[in-house]
Amino acid sequence: MQAKSNYFLISFILSITILLPGCAAGILGVPTSYSDRRTTESQITDEKLEWQTVLKIQDIEGEFRVNFVSYNQVVLITGQSPNQEIINKIFSIVNNMENVKKVDNYMTVGPENTVKGIANDIAITSNVVSRVFAEDGKDQIQLSIFHLKVFTEERVAYLMGILNQQEADKAVSIAQSSRGVKKVVPLFEIDNSYKSNYENETQETEEIN
Repeated sequence: MQAKSNYFLISFILSITILLPGCAAGILGVPTSYSDRRTTESQITDEKLEWQTVLKIQDIEGEFRVNFVSYNQVVLITGQSPNQEIINKIFSIVNNMENVKKVDNYMTVGPENTVKGIANDIAITSNVVSRVFAEDGKDQIQLSIFHLKVFTEERVAYLMGILNQQEADKAVSIAQSSRGVKKVVPLFEIDNSYKSNYENETQETEEIN
């Protein structure tokens, strides 16, 4: 239990500066509805779920490390446990929580990630985010970091967000080619009602003509 608490604290301190979307606003607990495709209610619920999940599993005995990321009420679980039994307990608790639509459980059996490993994962996340910023607007597919959430665990980049298919493909491509990334796991909600910059411009041109 002590190791679990220490590792959670380290993970939280290292990652709080890059929680997305809406970095500064997210840290202050203010929803970024002006730039987020989630509803304001969903944004608030996601923030609550990330804290509630941590509190709910505190009574589980054993030394393990776990992270929870919620996006549009879909909860991603990552971390390490000495056995599958603990993983199953965590999954069951989260899966039965109010307001949780779905659980993507990627927690693994094995040794806990090290402080160095956690720091490296944070650096990978930061690099992916920076590259999304840098690439936005360079081609016909506009991809805003405010529509995307990136989390890295043991060099595996998990991508969440509400994107159209072109945006999703671009996000995966950027993550796959980012330094240090071993694997990319896309967990997007695909909604093609959101059109790309190119599609919007084409439609506007056709309407004018």
